[in-house]
Amino acid sequence: ATFVAVASPVMAQPAAPASEPRLFISPAGEPFRSQDGLAEWFAGADANHDGALTLPEFRDDAMRFFKVLDVDGNGSIDGPENSRYETKIAPEITRPDFGLGVPMGGPPPKKPLIHKSARKEPKVGAARFSLLNEAQPVRGADADLNQRVSSEEWAKAARRRFEILDTDKDGKLTIDALRPRL
Repeated sequence: ATFVAVASPVMAQPAAPASEPRLFISPAGEPFRSQDGLAEWFAGADANHDGALTLPEFRDDAMRFFKVLDVDGNGSIDGPENSRYETKIAPEITRPDFGLGVPMGGPPPKKPLIHKSARKEPKVGAARFSLLNEAQPVRGADADLNQRVSSEEWAKAARRRFEILDTDKDGKLTIDALRPRL
């Protein structure tokens, strides 16, 4: 799974060979393993299918994934649930990269697939597969650092992530604006 950095903090992936699935980590941390995970995530999050994600759609998508992570349904993601995320749902985020721009286990590229703008700051964890430079999206939502992520913290993190991605500040995200410009 290979992603290419565009202007920091946004990351994205180049086109994949037809036979090789890629990993894409959504802004909420949900993994998509397909030829075009970004498009797959976007299509699912775009509830009204108008080609644009608004903050409510973005937040609803994040809250849907929160419910997947909150296995016991108590309204917070705790240590065991976060461990499940790191080991069962998105284990790739904990594997080393070795600077090639691809996670371990994939074929090495002919040349590094990291855009020159990203070489200043190495990406780690989920940032290698994501639109955001956030190594661990679940822990990244823990605003009070108490080792638990409440649904309120998750919703606030969704807003913050939307605002980062909405670079032109027009209140919507389009897939074309999220794709890399190489």
